[in-house]
Amino acid sequence: MRKIGLQLYSIQQEAEKNLLGTLEKVKEIGYDSVQFAGLFGISAKDVKKILNENALTVAGAHIPLQQFSGDAFKKQMEDQLILENDLMIMPYLTEDQRKSIDDYKRVAEVLNEAGFRSKEYGIRVAYHNHDFEFYELDGKMPFDLLYQETDPDLVKMELDTYWAKYAGYEPEELLNKYRFRCVSLHLKDMVEKNGQKQSTIAGTGMLDIGNFLRLADEQKVDYCVIEQEHFEGDLLSEVEKGVQNVKALL
Repeated sequence: MRKIGLQLYSIQQEAEKNLLGTLEKVKEIGYDSVQFAGLFGISAKDVKKILNENALTVAGAHIPLQQFSGDAFKKQMEDQLILENDLMIMPYLTEDQRKSIDDYKRVAEVLNEAGFRSKEYGIRVAYHNHDFEFYELDGKMPFDLLYQETDPDLVKMELDTYWAKYAGYEPEELLNKYRFRCVSLHLKDMVEKNGQKQSTIAGTGMLDIGNFLRLADEQKVDYCVIEQEHFEGDLLSEVEKGVQNVKALL
């Protein structure tokens, strides 16, 4: 059966307070893997020990743009090798980092270089979208440009289903357009409340999570990762319901 991971950003308040204890809880509530969004000062070696003790694997790590080059990137690769993580993902661009299409071209250059450097270590590089990549800039769509300007062998895709839908694009169509480029799929569900879209417990919203899982299997997507940003109750309780819902669809 496919492993389902949790992007720890979903429960960052818990992870930041006690990362190692949170990893144990994530295993207890039904997750098979985790995707990191920082180690909060804990050594990769100590984190790896807890992962092993709880039979948790790693489904990637979110790493900011400024750590995708230079000595910071070298240190990140060292940590990921200790964690036995094979996927380093650029998760977000600040407004200052994406003012123009030329900015996106520079990001593509950084990703290509990082992908080239990491490949010999068996680590892949990917980009994670939000909604802003789908809005035209200087007559071009940044989402398409990023994948046109990067080498498919060096730079992969982590498709966030929620943000694609938020911007008016069907995740299924994007998966088919960039067939086999996606290596990680964020299963982030959506509801509308008071005319506003927001994320919700996986499997309780309007997105077809079952179809995403089917396409992930068909296209050999390595990682399916639950992420949730809006909560109405206890963080761990809601992400536990999410993994139960998703595993029921497998």
